[in-house]
Amino acid sequence: MRSKKITIILALFGATTLSSIFVGWTNVADPEHHTADIKNAVAKSLPLLQTSSHKFIERNPRHCISCHNNLLTGMLEEKMLQKGLPVIDSFKAERISITNLSIRFIGNINNPDDFVGSKFILPYALMGLHADKEQPNPYTDIAVDYILSQQHPDGTFQAQSGRPPHETGAAHSVAINIRGLQLYASPAKKAFVDKAIGRAKGWLTNYQPNTQQELVFQLLGLHWAGATPAEKDKFAEKLKATQNADGSWSQLPSMTGDAYATGEALYALGETNNTGPDDKAVQKAISWLLKHQDPSGAWIVESRAYPVQPFFNSDFPPYDENQFISAAATNWACLALLSTLPDQPQTALANPPHSSP
Repeated sequence: MRSKKITIILALFGATTLSSIFVGWTNVADPEHHTADIKNAVAKSLPLLQTSSHKFIERNPRHCISCHNNLLTGMLEEKMLQKGLPVIDSFKAERISITNLSIRFIGNINNPDDFVGSKFILPYALMGLHADKEQPNPYTDIAVDYILSQQHPDGTFQAQSGRPPHETGAAHSVAINIRGLQLYASPAKKAFVDKAIGRAKGWLTNYQPNTQQELVFQLLGLHWAGATPAEKDKFAEKLKATQNADGSWSQLPSMTGDAYATGEALYALGETNNTGPDDKAVQKAISWLLKHQDPSGAWIVESRAYPVQPFFNSDFPPYDENQFISAAATNWACLALLSTLPDQPQTALANPPHSSP
């Protein structure tokens, strides 16, 4: 009898040990347990992002819009509604108004004194306006015309690298510009837009990127350009192959993993339908992001960009020169986590539709 008890105890110990080893190998939590954690994490981040978004507009010298503090937050709110989560944003009308004004002045080549010849401001502005359900208007027409005029014959748009990682990469530039065209080009421009997207898709298909953000936007660009699941699969697998052992992604091979790179990568996989409850790469990324959220609700990332404007504080953690990249990382992390959840009926509206002046 005593021998039988010892055998049972040893068997239980062995099973427990093997189970522990397996969990350690995979570093993956039960997918069903992630849902509540994801919702709680996003709910913690959103008020911080919204408040900082307003302060960014209020405190920056030009009172202009930003991708990291404003436009990505609008995209996050849209994603929350798609997942059935309630959103209230008293700053939404301000964000829409300032985005339109930014296009009117710094995005309008007819205003040479204010114009900023950036290839990423206008497409992100259009993506943000679309997320906020803004209807086409003369300002969005200005943006579309400028984007169409900037495509090269090979399908690319000029890549810029003033502030890495956000402004860098040829695939990044191609993907966001064709997305902006898709969202706001008028029916009268359909033939031009179709040709532009076709050229972009051909270039993206043959492109050989070697950095995380370029892999991300190659996949997103092909998705937005209408690539089939079979056409996208190999690019999704290539992105997954660059994942670190702990579940994160790194901006560069020489860097450690961070929330900016991990958020972008997981978002791209989610948007292109390359996530699932049985996908270990996805589940490891979710676990990594949830584990590395700061108690404030932010995901903190250290900047590697050379400053292009005097520093001002928008009250986003860590409240220093790293706050802009951290705001972007927090938006990408929240977008990524939500992209792994199923869509739900939109039970709550953020704000009434905004009418442009």
